[in-house]
Amino acid sequence: MYKDMKHLKEIIHSPQRYEQWHLSPRVLDVYPFRLAKARHGGYGLHDIDFYVERIACRGFSAVVITLSGRGRFTMEDGSSFLAVPGDVFVSSPSGQGHREETEGPEPWEQLWLLFSEGSAIIPDTIEDYGVFQIDAKRETAFIRELVRNIIDEDLYEGSTSFKSIELSAELLLLIIQRAIRPAGNMENRLHHSQLALLWSEVAKDMKAPWRVEDLARMMNCSRSQLTRICNEIYHKSPGQKIRELKMENAKILLSGSSVPIHEVAEAVGFSSLSLFSSSFASYTGMGPREFRKMKAEEETSMRKR
Repeated sequence: MYKDMKHLKEIIHSPQRYEQWHLSPRVLDVYPFRLAKARHGGYGLHDIDFYVERIACRGFSAVVITLSGRGRFTMEDGSSFLAVPGDVFVSSPSGQGHREETEGPEPWEQLWLLFSEGSAIIPDTIEDYGVFQIDAKRETAFIRELVRNIIDEDLYEGSTSFKSIELSAELLLLIIQRAIRPAGNMENRLHHSQLALLWSEVAKDMKAPWRVEDLARMMNCSRSQLTRICNEIYHKSPGQKIRELKMENAKILLSGSSVPIHEVAEAVGFSSLSLFSSSFASYTGMGPREFRKMKAEEETSMRKR
């Protein structure tokens, strides 16, 4: 697929059935973005028909943060991984070509930013690409609000809009920089990409009775080492991370299909519907039926726009 792109840096196929905004030149000219050498960016809710293809050695870095839904990244060398909420994909200016596409019935909600070569945001240690994480519940919600504030203020153009955009941009870049350049020891930094691939494997089979021992074996480390690394990086245990993946997958199934709730429970590894319902309510603040109804109302409202 990449031979057809030799004269282009990227090809984008983005149907307009869902939300999509691009950061305007006025926004990209605020000091934090200008200092970081941000050249383009935007926010979108992309359906199953969406994809982007980028050539190798394109001369700019791409940062893609998954806020909800799931996306598939297929690299030029044939490797592939699934991005789930909280994943931060970073491709260097000299990195290999790749394809990004929505995976699953739920729209892939993402923030993307492109940085010119030499940006201080992208560390020199990323020679090809890397996958990092932010807090899937707390920081993705914060990023969503920051981006929507930037877009709203740009449209509003009030007397304080420029300052508001500038502050939001500064906070947004700070979150990205902390994810890409995580604090802590070198061991944690090396484990970020490995863990992203591990959770991608778990997400492929939610029915499996994943045990911490199984995950540790896949990471080639001990149970105690994996627990320590997860607590230091995510501030949660491996078991809590698995639960997060199960609940996010359940949200996708409840949002984009009419699959009976007991089958959704089975699909994410729960043999008991009552246990699934209580766990889902604890995670989202509402039961699965209430959640499904809310998402159906949101979709109906979006189609009327």
